[in-house]
Amino acid sequence: MNAFSEISGPTVVWTGKVMLQGSLVMPARPLAAAVFASFPTLPDETRDAAIASLLREAHIATLHVPLLSEEEIQFDASTSHYRNDAEFLAQRFIDIGNWVTRNHETAGLPLAYLGSSSGAAGAIVAAAQRPDLVSSVVSIDGRTDLAVDYLRDVKAPTLLLVKDMPVLRMNREALSQLRGERRIEIVHGAECHATDCVVQKSVHWLEDTLTLVSATTYGMF
Repeated sequence: MNAFSEISGPTVVWTGKVMLQGSLVMPARPLAAAVFASFPTLPDETRDAAIASLLREAHIATLHVPLLSEEEIQFDASTSHYRNDAEFLAQRFIDIGNWVTRNHETAGLPLAYLGSSSGAAGAIVAAAQRPDLVSSVVSIDGRTDLAVDYLRDVKAPTLLLVKDMPVLRMNREALSQLRGERRIEIVHGAECHATDCVVQKSVHWLEDTLTLVSATTYGMF
């Protein structure tokens, strides 16, 4: 890719025998990459597009990809099988992260994982299992109860964003279990529009943590 150009478009990501249809946005002179792997039962296209846009402005490449194939989505809709299996979802994050490291446009860039609900649990478990792969994590209304056995092993800086109060308690408990750099942010309706707050806080966290990794690794400053 030309260092002064920007590209975006559909991308096919292979995870084992399953093909996932994603979208890759590559800014000019990318400093890092972020995988926003959404759990298909809880899409938020407005939020995801806003995050990708602001990350692009911050020179962070974004791969937006579902965690499940179409067939798996249908199976989960009737069984809830995958949404309660954080280890399975973590393997998907790891497979996607490995794809990012092999892709010639994103290879060598510090990598972040973003996920919501059960997907966030998968991101946390993946960060614990592959600390060499992940430099930052953002959990949005994460089902951290599904990742409780892995929290102490997470080394990547982790932001726990909470706007749905039913998951607040489990996220506070998760914060106490995490051992690396971590923060919990509670999004109140009176503070700002919930989607806007989630976008802003996610992007600021990734800018701070991923830029620091880039500076340390590549001697930017």
